[in-house]
Amino acid sequence: MFNSTLTQIAKVSLAAAVLMGASVSAHADTLIPSDLTSNIEQNISAQMQDMMQVAQRELSMSLQAQLSDAMFEVDAEDETQLAKEKNEQAITSAMVKE
Repeated sequence: MFNSTLTQIAKVSLAAAVLMGASVSAHADTLIPSDLTSNIEQNISAQMQDMMQVAQRELSMSLQAQLSDAMFEVDAEDETQLAKEKNEQAITSAMVKE
């Protein structure tokens, strides 16, 4: 998803550069390139904001997944330790009865 956003930004930037080059080579008005530049800057800014939001979302999801994995591992270790303690108590109590 991150790569597709970068690819999209690159395509828009390339198209904008081609359009700006074509308008300059055709000796267009100075207003047209400035308007075009302004629109390009706005589009790039909007796409960068979208890309940052996607990156933040992906980072948040990754951190949540790592945290839940760590909690699951700790819980599994606790259950294993409790099972060992119960087995040790059972063996000790059986030895005492004999």
